[in-house]
Amino acid sequence: ATGATVADTFPAPLTCTWTCVGAGGGTCTASGAGNISNTVNLPAGGSVTYTASCTISPSATGTLSNTATVAAPVGVTDPTPGNNSATDADTLAASADLSITMTDGVATATPGGATTYTLTAINAGPSNATGATVADTFPASLTCTWTCVGASGGTCTASGSGNINNTVNLPAGGSVTYTASCTISPSATGTLSNTATVAAPVGVTDPTPGNNSATDSDTLAPQADLSITVTDGVTTATPGGSVTYAITASNAGPSNATGATVAGTFPASLTCTWTCVGAGGGTCTANGSGNINNTVNLPSGGSVTYTASCSISPLATGTLSNTATVATPSGVTDPTPGNNSATDTDTLTPQADLSITVTDGVTTATPGASVTYTITASNAGPSG
Repeated sequence: ATGATVADTFPAPLTCTWTCVGAGGGTCTASGAGNISNTVNLPAGGSVTYTASCTISPSATGTLSNTATVAAPVGVTDPTPGNNSATDADTLAASADLSITMTDGVATATPGGATTYTLTAINAGPSNATGATVADTFPASLTCTWTCVGASGGTCTASGSGNINNTVNLPAGGSVTYTASCTISPSATGTLSNTATVAAPVGVTDPTPGNNSATDSDTLAPQADLSITVTDGVTTATPGGSVTYAITASNAGPSNATGATVAGTFPASLTCTWTCVGAGGGTCTANGSGNINNTVNLPSGGSVTYTASCSISPLATGTLSNTATVATPSGVTDPTPGNNSATDTDTLTPQADLSITVTDGVTTATPGASVTYTITASNAGPSG
């Protein structure tokens, strides 16, 4: 069969190169690319063998069916044409090595602050993964918004808020990258652990599922800028009188300060009772007497205010100086400790309402006789 024809129109998902060798006197074109449509010489007992090396499109689905034919030359009859065609059929089983990475670039985070996560899902192939799923259920202590961009054919939803549960397209070699900007609850404690996953679509097998999840963990290091003020609204005070102090402890954040301590040891010349009210979520003991040594809760933005009504000893002299302090609880750092103490100072200006009386108890007196005088000097205060 000199001048027979061998043909193979490869399926569209295939890209092929081929070589050919003859045996028993058979001859063919030695090599080529693309479909085979080759005139060959096949002497009786001869053969030609093609070896076709083909890459399959990553997007191919269903069944891969390839048919080759051989046809006798003009003038030659083939008595058994039923074996002049052969087909190979393969079920296509997509395989895509998906992986995900995630980091916020830090090892510690501040409750009440912010952190930014970068999540990247990648398809190392060999098949496409159309309709894969990227998910991140953020910890309850996070409030997040996010954006997403694709590369090398990857596509995803452009932006969103809250948890990520996104259907994405990841061709072989493609990726999608999410940038999640998150605020951390001021009350968060312990460790901030965030896990993201990528999952292959139905019908696609991931040969290495161990890299389909990634976790970023940060140690939470609370910081609370506590401050305190104390004033009685005057610069001078009177021994034997009274003063009223307003003592306010505040938390400028960013973290909560649960279990902070407010303390005020009043000068010995003062006798005080006090009340306390909170604002912005701040809580404190409602009232007391004597020195203040109170455990309080100061959420970020919260405050507590003590009103101390104090009587001053009538014998007090010099300067009346009253200091109050606020301290963070264990495990909370104050970035500006210089404002954790405040002092109110008054100059003591004694006032004493002195008076005197003199009497001999009679209104007439006899010359040559005597009288007895009673002379009384008094201090109506308030000072001694």
